[in-house]
Amino acid sequence: MLCGVVAVLAATGDAGWRIRLREAAVVAGPTVLLGEVADPVGEMPAAVWRDLAARPLWAAPADAGRPMIVNKVRLGEALRAALGATADSCLLPPSMALQRGGAVLREGDLRDIVVRTMTPQLASMGGEASFSDFRLPPFAFLEHPQQKVILEPLQPAPGRLSLRFAVLEMDGAVVRRFTGTAFLDVWLTVPCAAQPLNRGDRLEVEKVTWMRKNIAHLRAAPWDGRGGPWQLQRPVGAGQVVYQDDVAPNPAVTRGGIVTLVYESPALRLAVQGEALADGMPGETIQVRNLQSRKQVYATVRDGSTVVVR
Repeated sequence: MLCGVVAVLAATGDAGWRIRLREAAVVAGPTVLLGEVADPVGEMPAAVWRDLAARPLWAAPADAGRPMIVNKVRLGEALRAALGATADSCLLPPSMALQRGGAVLREGDLRDIVVRTMTPQLASMGGEASFSDFRLPPFAFLEHPQQKVILEPLQPAPGRLSLRFAVLEMDGAVVRRFTGTAFLDVWLTVPCAAQPLNRGDRLEVEKVTWMRKNIAHLRAAPWDGRGGPWQLQRPVGAGQVVYQDDVAPNPAVTRGGIVTLVYESPALRLAVQGEALADGMPGETIQVRNLQSRKQVYATVRDGSTVVVR
């Protein structure tokens, strides 16, 4: 009687439930049972599922520990033959991988391995670290339950990570490897421009604010805020990150500044006032105008107030 009710409800579509077939499953005996490869979805009475779960479908793979792939068309045909009208209530994957004996890890299990393995390393990165956008195999079979899957060691860095998994035997021998990726987000508070900044602007306290950013999406290392004084080498918009390569030390001598222009030789030392025609750091050579003769000469920056011609 129960079988008849199930068939009628499934055929009319009024049952209020469906049966979702898994992408991968492990079966125990010589015959595949519906309950080994599917799960109820919706409000299915427990008695109905007990009846359906015990339904034999087809012969299990002959070789234990060797997966078999069933495509969607064959899967639908087999379900129709075994379940009749109830097959219309089944939600089918593009294909199903079956293995007799052993175990199967699903994508969620592989995610858990990644998070569990990497969490101690992420704690040392500072900030708030988390994984997103996993791209992993939908499943991984083990030939027997004593095998295990580990994530091989890697050095985490913000952004897309390449992951390599290994299936190990009981003695630690690697049976096989497979790969995947995940995106590592790391949120840190980094320096940003509090207002639009132009090339050559001095990087002063009131011009910088600190904002929380995902450094996985930054093009380079942010400015660490140390040392100085600094100036901008390129424009930075308001709210944009100030990168380490955006800043440079303030020049010792600035264009238009008045300096002491020293002429030095073994027999002579002459000092006059000059005007710097370019910025310069100690050791750099810049053009300087002699304010007495109005001539332009090349001089080496000695410090913030002196340039030397030899």
